[in-house]
Amino acid sequence: MAIETLYLADTSAWHRSQDESISHIWASRLGEDTLGTCAQVRLEILFSARSLRDYEQLATELLSLHQFPCGSEEFDRALEVQRRLAVKSALHHRSVKIADLIIAASAEAASAVLWHYDEDFDRITALTRQPTEWLAPRGTF
Repeated sequence: MAIETLYLADTSAWHRSQDESISHIWASRLGEDTLGTCAQVRLEILFSARSLRDYEQLATELLSLHQFPCGSEEFDRALEVQRRLAVKSALHHRSVKIADLIIAASAEAASAVLWHYDEDFDRITALTRQPTEWLAPRGTF
């Protein structure tokens, strides 16, 4: 039995999931049960809820996916990567959002491919070498 590749869908992917050029891939990964999330992504997605009903519906949808770790070990890894960015060049650590460091650490801990549309992850993975996949080629949206 082949092991399916799991994907952590970043918030940038979620926000583009209904675009007709992407929706078929999104639906396929949902159908294959290969899509996951983490607490940081859930926080970001639920922030955009427009009502309690919308919030509850989104929360249920998010919790139906694979849940990847987002605890103290992932925060420690995010800090380690942030420091490595600072070592690379002055202020380079400020070129990546804190949330993206946490999300990348969660995907890495779960051995999941980070599925995104955000160049911050290119800077992170230049150091971590973890697998990532752009939702669509940069500049598409």
